[in-house]
Amino acid sequence: MAILDTNQGYSQAKSKILAIKTVNQSLKDGKKQATEQVNSFTEKTKSQAVKQLNELKNEGTKQANQLKSEAKNQIDQMFELFMQTLPAGNSVNVLRDIFLKSTESFKPKISEIIIDEMISTLGCSEEQSYESVLNQPIYIKVNQLDIFNTLKYDPDDKKARFFYEKSNTGIGTIPYSMDRELYNRLQNINISYNNELGGNYRGASGQDLFDFEYVQYYPAVLPTNFGDYYKVTLKPQLNNRTSVTDFLRDYYQSIDIFDFDVLNANIFNSLSGNLDFGLKKSKIEIQQSSWFLKVMKRLMGICNDPTKKIDVSGTAKLSDEDFIDDSFFEIKPSDLRILDQEVDNISSGVMEFEDCDGVKLPINEQGMINILDDIINQNSTSSKIEAIDRGIDSMVNDKVWKDELTGNISIPFPSLNLKLKLNMDLTLSLPRVIFKSVLTPKTIFGFLIMVKSVQNELSTKLDDAYDDAEGFMKTFKKFVTGTMQRITSEFVEVLFKTLKKNIRLLVETILLEIIDEAKDKQIRMYTSIAYVLLLLGQAVVDYRNCKSVIDEILKLLNFGLKQLGVGLPNFILAGSSLLSGVSSIRGYSNAIDNLQRAGLPTGDAPDGGPNLMNQALLSLTRGLNQEIAENGKVSVFIPPLTITPAGITIASQGTGKFF
Repeated sequence: MAILDTNQGYSQAKSKILAIKTVNQSLKDGKKQATEQVNSFTEKTKSQAVKQLNELKNEGTKQANQLKSEAKNQIDQMFELFMQTLPAGNSVNVLRDIFLKSTESFKPKISEIIIDEMISTLGCSEEQSYESVLNQPIYIKVNQLDIFNTLKYDPDDKKARFFYEKSNTGIGTIPYSMDRELYNRLQNINISYNNELGGNYRGASGQDLFDFEYVQYYPAVLPTNFGDYYKVTLKPQLNNRTSVTDFLRDYYQSIDIFDFDVLNANIFNSLSGNLDFGLKKSKIEIQQSSWFLKVMKRLMGICNDPTKKIDVSGTAKLSDEDFIDDSFFEIKPSDLRILDQEVDNISSGVMEFEDCDGVKLPINEQGMINILDDIINQNSTSSKIEAIDRGIDSMVNDKVWKDELTGNISIPFPSLNLKLKLNMDLTLSLPRVIFKSVLTPKTIFGFLIMVKSVQNELSTKLDDAYDDAEGFMKTFKKFVTGTMQRITSEFVEVLFKTLKKNIRLLVETILLEIIDEAKDKQIRMYTSIAYVLLLLGQAVVDYRNCKSVIDEILKLLNFGLKQLGVGLPNFILAGSSLLSGVSSIRGYSNAIDNLQRAGLPTGDAPDGGPNLMNQALLSLTRGLNQEIAENGKVSVFIPPLTITPAGITIASQGTGKFF
């Protein structure tokens, strides 16, 4: 089934999930009530009966509906589906933990994604060499690789240290603490890595890759340009292996490109702005960082669909074949107002919860340091995730927050599910926070070395191309777009597989009910086979293709709701002429019988008046049967019929009257 509009597809999926859950809940409640001797229903008021029915509505949407009404990307949409499939009482923590645990298996992939997208951006072949620039100085502007201004801060500062590796490492150590070393170079002007440590920087292969130092001039043009530059000198390789691909792999395998502790610092900073506030970052710096995350959310809406459409704002679309222009990465006036408010809050040291009537709560600097220290001190991913949960609990239960909230009569603290809000924000923002965590100075450093080494138009204009995060996104649109899309697809896959398990559990209930009701052994066999096929079925899904994902979800849901096609033998069909046809009264009688079996009130109202629910049911039954009698029609497929001895007829259609 091909869905032309993915948003429509997700809406259909949400509707089907609600229908399945309602059927399952009704079946469950019906069995429970049938086993109980409930004889007092007639004493309940009409309003009480209606209230009981309303309680059967889906509970999973309660948490999902707390998502803001805004343009939703692939993960947002699937998250809502996931929340609807959860049993009552489960929370978003389930998915949060699944996402965080998946980062461990995702770590080996990130280097390959980064290298692939860098090579694609550079337009290099596997054999492209940088031999022509060996032993010739390359100058790279410091602010072009430090787009989030990390290197302005001492890695041993009690707040800034969370954005660096844990400690310094010796020459040749794998993984090497390159971000710390880049900071160290800035403290030793005109002293190269080799001069201080007695050797060149080595890749994972053990070979010398380059020497580098911090200088405040760039003598490539006259007059000499003054500023902050890293002067890099590339070194020859054994067997003349100086391909761009070899360099990138050797360099990135020598560093930890995806540090889980740095990720957690960025996670909590994105939730609260605590570290930005503690480091006294300027409003421009905070704005650049916040805007990067917002643009990444836009990019998460890009889908590799056959129609080649890019979802930019939920409704606006760009052609995937057209190069995304600079306006895609610019701050629009409407976005600027929201962004300015966020920046003002961080600069003022407060967190604002719009879902809670705009309540603003003070940032606890020392509390955040304690949270991150607890995470860093854990030795496994699972224990770090437990520390994250403890950290969110400590934020929510902060005494200052409680005092602030309980003093506000209109917003009593117990009614605010701040933990749910924080966990939802963490989960939905994780892919873009990962990308931000990867774009450290050491990651961009290796990329820019090769940009400068490949002689093309980009390398000659790089010095004047950009000076901040927004400029980086515009200059390297292809790299940023491709990388964010691939990171997102990894989490779409994780979410899809988790959602698929939940849907199977929902569908399983209906299928097993059909099996249980079936009296005919053949029907049981057919249904059981269909159920097994459902469990074993594994479709090939392109997780960057929105339509591919939603089509597969709808297939699973439709399997649960569609009627299983089990035919009747000919002698039964031949006897159908003896049937009397549909009867409104008989149908109404059957419905009343089922209502009574379910324990619902079908007698007179408590005041002795007629039961209005029964009258409504009878009117509905008569109206439906009137329409069937007047306009009911059947279309049938007539398969090829054997004609003895001449041969067979061709397939055809037939029509008849349904009454």
